[in-house]
Amino acid sequence: MYPAMQAMGTMENEKVDFDLKEISPSIGANSMAGNGGITTLTDLVEVNHFLFVRIVRARYSLGVNVDAYVEVTVGGFKGTTLCFMSNSGPEWNQVFAIDTAQIQVEETTLEIFLKGNNFRHVQNLGHISFDISDIPTRFASDSDIAPQWYGLEDQRGLRCRGELMLSTWLGTQADGAFPEAWHLQLDGAASSIGVYNFANTLSRIYLMPGIWCLRVSLIQAHDLLLVDRTEMSQLFIRATLGNLAFSSKLVKNNNGNPEWNEDMLIAVAEPFDQILVLSVEQGTFGSHRSLGVCVFPVKNADMRVDDSPPSTTTLDVNRHGGFAGRLDLRVSLDGGYHVFEEDMWCCSDMNPAARNLWMPRVGVFEMGILNATGVPAMKPVNRTDAYCVAKYGTKWVRTRTVLNSLCPRWNEQYSWDVYDPCTFITICVFDNGQLHQGGVAAGAMDTRIGKVRICLSELETNRIYCYSYPLVELQPSGLKTMGEIQLAFRFCSSDMISLWKVYTSPMLPIQHFTNPLSQTQLYSLRKQAIILILSKMNKTELPLRREVVEYMLDSRETVWSIRRGRADFERIYTFLSGLIALYAKFDEICMWINPISTLIFCMVLFIMVFHPQLWLPAFFSYVILHVLQQHQKRPRAPSHVDLQLSHVHTTSIDELEEEFDPFPSRFGDNIIRHRYDRLRVVAGKCVASIGNLATTGERFQSLLSWQDPVATILVMMLCLITGILTLVVPFQSIFFVWILYLLRHPILRSHSPSLFENWFRRMPSKLDSMI
Repeated sequence: MYPAMQAMGTMENEKVDFDLKEISPSIGANSMAGNGGITTLTDLVEVNHFLFVRIVRARYSLGVNVDAYVEVTVGGFKGTTLCFMSNSGPEWNQVFAIDTAQIQVEETTLEIFLKGNNFRHVQNLGHISFDISDIPTRFASDSDIAPQWYGLEDQRGLRCRGELMLSTWLGTQADGAFPEAWHLQLDGAASSIGVYNFANTLSRIYLMPGIWCLRVSLIQAHDLLLVDRTEMSQLFIRATLGNLAFSSKLVKNNNGNPEWNEDMLIAVAEPFDQILVLSVEQGTFGSHRSLGVCVFPVKNADMRVDDSPPSTTTLDVNRHGGFAGRLDLRVSLDGGYHVFEEDMWCCSDMNPAARNLWMPRVGVFEMGILNATGVPAMKPVNRTDAYCVAKYGTKWVRTRTVLNSLCPRWNEQYSWDVYDPCTFITICVFDNGQLHQGGVAAGAMDTRIGKVRICLSELETNRIYCYSYPLVELQPSGLKTMGEIQLAFRFCSSDMISLWKVYTSPMLPIQHFTNPLSQTQLYSLRKQAIILILSKMNKTELPLRREVVEYMLDSRETVWSIRRGRADFERIYTFLSGLIALYAKFDEICMWINPISTLIFCMVLFIMVFHPQLWLPAFFSYVILHVLQQHQKRPRAPSHVDLQLSHVHTTSIDELEEEFDPFPSRFGDNIIRHRYDRLRVVAGKCVASIGNLATTGERFQSLLSWQDPVATILVMMLCLITGILTLVVPFQSIFFVWILYLLRHPILRSHSPSLFENWFRRMPSKLDSMI
């Protein structure tokens, strides 16, 4: 942690506004647009104009070999290409971009120099000058500007022995060269990171591969050549797929024909070019020896999208090139499941792995990542190099890195297909730590700045939302404010019938219900999916680093948190507060605190008793009226983190350190003992509450279980009398008498507990049988 980060404000030291703020950016879209799709590529961002310069190649003849490179300058902007060693025809094909809003009025010339290093001496091989006012404008719908050869001139304006192929034009973020361009800045930040690290500043789109569930059903082995048959041997199978390894259960067998009848679930990514290696082991998990191995190409597995049984395959088990037995198994790729890489409560995709089972698209989500304000300095010399990563479904996007800015401006727009509106998009902001020489080799990490989640179902269709989201980061030292990020987004849908139909469909694929997976299996598949995504993202041209992927997917283990326990208790209390308030109101009516209200309630209730067909219409009418009353109070803005509900204000530093403590703990014995004692107190209260609930349930069961013979006989007598009364007396009359008794005046009430309460409290439970 850099010293500059220690100065960031905390909730204890300053009062910071973490509310969602509506903004009015200068974007081209308007709220009345309802075409259900993208209008322009800069519809939801502020349009910026850039001067693009593409340097293709050079050719020259100097008689000596020099290490050539090209330097592009406009006023205070300066960019340098890669330097090729001893090449008379170097080819760069690099694009530079300069924000025209930062070019001063008096800076009217674009200069391009071809230079060379000759024995550590910089030699000017020639230059080309352009008047910026003469540079053409390229529209987003236009094809690429064709590069052409330009002759080089020396400082005196005379023609040199060399030419440079390039093209230059004016464009916006919608230009096709924008994602690959190296953006130059006035403060020299671009030149300070070195041209070889510039690739880490570019924007990228990543398409996550489809992840399937590989089901390996181990049946039986035949004719295994056991190493030791003197006693009952323990056998198991170890399956290896890439970096993933799994073990079956232990089976005792000494005749070489063990049976497992066990399923292994393994997450595999497309394309299925992996090899499944199965090794038969004898011994225990800690000490074992291999009896032989067999291999199975994953692409040969049966691909199925339903519960149809796959075919049985018999593989030869080989040891040292010789026969060592046979193994019967069934291997299938189950495309009917969705393998979660995110938490189910904030998932961005619910489609199964097989694309032919996907639901039809119901809309498009468009988002413009505008800028961020108040970002703290994450590096020395008051520096931050920020970029954003957004994920929805299988599409990840990464904006360009804005160098050395505490108020970065991205103004990049992206879109995603939406198949289910009840999903979330995740946007995270990071500080790029891979820009300086030796950063990757030294293990530098991209530091997270903050995260935002948006639930698509909370958005009105075809409405544009422009908000400034606070960026907060909960750390062991407390809650940190990390600035704000400004976003413009909308969910467009032109087919409302299909959108409404989604709400009647299951959230998960059908196979999750016909052949459900256990929570343990889902958890294991998710961990495997995260490992696969980390491997795939690490192999891209501009890799998404491990810390970025893990933060986006919330891959941290679920650990004990007293803060979240308080928050969950408050959530339950908030949910039950409505029922508690309703019971309190009913108790006021029964106690005649407001006689007029009690009389009105009695009159309405008696009408309902003698006209029971009005019960359901009255209930649904009340629900409709209640919903209409809440329409004026409906939320106008999407939901965001609730710091009050999260109990970050009431949590101590020690509790936060406990929440972020890894496995195994890094603290000493005294701190662990103190936290363990605190956990025992909290858990003791939970155990007491669970015990009271169990006692209440057991008392209900004991009414009919003859555990207390007197009580059971009384219950039987009461049931007999009640059965006769309900047979003879009409139900409306019984209900009428019960209502009169329930709503009796306080004068007729007794202060002692009721008959049923006295009876129920005397019922036995199993509490006395516990030690």
